[in-house]
Amino acid sequence: MDWRVVIITYNVNMQRADEDDIEKLLAPSIAVKPSILVIGMQEVSHGETVVGGTAVTWQRQILEWMSTRSEGMVLLTKTYQMTNQVTVYLKRALLPQIRRIQFRFSRNTMGGLTGHKGSIGVNISLHGGISVVFVESHFIHDVISYDKRIAQFHSNKTCCFPEDKEVKATFWLGDLNFRVEKEPEEALEFIKAKTCPKLLDTSEQLNQAIRQKEAFVGYKEQPIHFPPTYRFFVGSTEYDLKRTPSWCDRVLFTGDIISPISYISNEHVLVSDHLPVQAVFDLKVPVSSGSNWDVLFEHLPPWYTTVPLISRFQFRHNYWSSRGSYLDWAAVYPATIDDCTTPIKWIWIATCSDQTVQNQRYIVCEFGTLPEGFYRLGYFSHYSNCLIGLSKTFRVTEPPSD
Repeated sequence: MDWRVVIITYNVNMQRADEDDIEKLLAPSIAVKPSILVIGMQEVSHGETVVGGTAVTWQRQILEWMSTRSEGMVLLTKTYQMTNQVTVYLKRALLPQIRRIQFRFSRNTMGGLTGHKGSIGVNISLHGGISVVFVESHFIHDVISYDKRIAQFHSNKTCCFPEDKEVKATFWLGDLNFRVEKEPEEALEFIKAKTCPKLLDTSEQLNQAIRQKEAFVGYKEQPIHFPPTYRFFVGSTEYDLKRTPSWCDRVLFTGDIISPISYISNEHVLVSDHLPVQAVFDLKVPVSSGSNWDVLFEHLPPWYTTVPLISRFQFRHNYWSSRGSYLDWAAVYPATIDDCTTPIKWIWIATCSDQTVQNQRYIVCEFGTLPEGFYRLGYFSHYSNCLIGLSKTFRVTEPPSD
């Protein structure tokens, strides 16, 4: 089967978004009906990542928008490194296909002390026997730092999980910071004359690196039919000629199961001095037969708000002996499961108890009472770093009055 992969990369320049920005950023992505949506951001405010405490964040606003507008997409996973972050959304129906999620980080700022410049690798293993990797990067800036960017690429290749022989597709996205080697005014003349392809062919550093096999050997990029995505005056599409206009924001890919579909910049999101870039692909994914859940929850009847919720489940596929951990947790989610990483309630598996019924082993967990609503139970694996079991929807109601 084909998965529609949508990738957004955006350097937000420490700026905050409002609802209008989020709408303009995400609506084009949802319009192409993604199976998986990967959003990589650079230069996110420290208040959103490192320090915390910021109430209105890009991730929170994106989640709120996706919860109401994305037609069945759920937040699968997220992570960050200093001012860089990656967020992955997935079609709810595809959750059983996910076998494991791994992260890997590479830091390049201050000799590797911090990760303002660096890469994040996300390896998503599927039950069909393949892995898909997304590498989000913020490379070293400045036109004269070409050699440093090449060196960073090679040091950051560990984020591609080269030891994983199941990796069949890799996407490398981010503010790669490769520049156009022209004076700003000269580059602007190419843009005005709509001769950007010539500028890309003759003066653009990333294309040069690929041609000379200095970096991204084996990677491809869809044809670029949009003007440079950096540097703009914030709030406009006018170039700030303190820097040469350049295609800093890119999405490259490698793998035989990838079919490129489209590659655009988004000239409607003007909150930063960069424009977002969106790439769309189809991914040929093998279909796994049967149920992939390692944990099966027992059916729950309608429940009352006054009764502590108790549930039972069983392990399958030899899960507990091969990958189980007392750091696993069971959780209660809204029936919509908008965010797999943030349940309503959760408990460590270490606090659950065993029960044997007719020679069948069950694990019993208690969550306390719940308000009225529709819910589902989930099992989150520490090893797999994802949900490996999900119950059917059940309802909690007020008890009948006497």
